[in-house]
Amino acid sequence: MELVYLSILSALSIVLIFLSFIVGLHYGSKVKKEEIIEIPNPVKVVKQSINNAKEVKKADLEQQIEEINLANIDSYDGTGLGQKEFPK
Repeated sequence: MELVYLSILSALSIVLIFLSFIVGLHYGSKVKKEEIIEIPNPVKVVKQSINNAKEVKKADLEQQIEEINLANIDSYDGTGLGQKEFPK
């Protein structure tokens, strides 16, 4: 059982070393070309993804309301029968 854990740990460490090497090559080439290295701020990335999700949800809700409005206009017969409710 310990041999399995040891082999998984060694394989994982080899993969991490390889990924670190690739990332180092990428940033090293930018340093050699004198390019600016920009590392994204994780807080800004998370806030941006949350804002994007809110915008998508808001746009989806607006589209649903518009579809309900059009359906209510089409089904209007002078009474309140057949009218759909708006989502909250």
